[in-house]
Amino acid sequence: MKKIIIVLLLCLSFSNITRAQEVRRDSLFLGLHRKDVATYLTIAWSMAAISLEFQWWWRADYYRFKQHEFRLKNDGYFFNSSYGVDKLGHMYASYLIFHLTYDFMKWADFDDQTALWSAIAVPAAHAVSIELGDGFSKWWFSFSDLYFNSAGMAYGILQVKYPYLNNFNYKWSYYPSASGGKKDPDWGPASDYSGHIYWVSIDVHNILPEPAQQYWPKYVNLAVGLGAKNVSYADVGIKKHKWAIGLDWNTTAILPDGDTWGIFKNLINKLHFPAPGAKIYSGEKPEAKILLLN
Repeated sequence: MKKIIIVLLLCLSFSNITRAQEVRRDSLFLGLHRKDVATYLTIAWSMAAISLEFQWWWRADYYRFKQHEFRLKNDGYFFNSSYGVDKLGHMYASYLIFHLTYDFMKWADFDDQTALWSAIAVPAAHAVSIELGDGFSKWWFSFSDLYFNSAGMAYGILQVKYPYLNNFNYKWSYYPSASGGKKDPDWGPASDYSGHIYWVSIDVHNILPEPAQQYWPKYVNLAVGLGAKNVSYADVGIKKHKWAIGLDWNTTAILPDGDTWGIFKNLINKLHFPAPGAKIYSGEKPEAKILLLN
């Protein structure tokens, strides 16, 4: 209950931020003012996300076993139970929510500062609410998780301030591992860490000098990724880091442009789709794949 009250207060604060300035109402979407659509849909999906996460991760703790005492713990970084994959996931979640919120606010014609502060407030509120929920559950409040959430937001801010950095995008791919997290009492895919890879996708075409751009297609990027092996629920075997390198599809160059569609187009480009690549586990030989899945 404490967590829910805090989230509600944060959402109300967000509503006040977006309404604090006097703005021209000259942009409609389906007969509604875009600023109203963006404000209330952002609050709605934020609350829906927290509700779903409650059902996936905390329901048994809050209802069945009652609430735990609030706990703090640092579970490590790249040699913890998931070998850092969960930390990369925290970074990606805040990075994704930052860009989704910023694009939505710009679509609604909010000015740059309001769009930027909204894009900071929403993932920050989400990250803090997750840790508060964890703190009163069988898990714990983790400052190291928040560090990575903050890193995701920070890189999103830098990409807005310095557009050249948009040539280096943070992406995620998932394909179920052998165990697939099927026996996980919490939501399987989210903690099926062996199936996750987090990528930095490089727009080679765009960073090449103009005379050289003809030699690299704009539809294809180069990507490097990091994941891990034997880190999903009930996995057995030695845990190992997984390094990957491969091609990546530049969906912003492939997909058509559009006004409202542009939000979804940018969202799609935060995902890494199967493409030729190779992976190597620590201490093992590289494996090349026509389509690298996980």
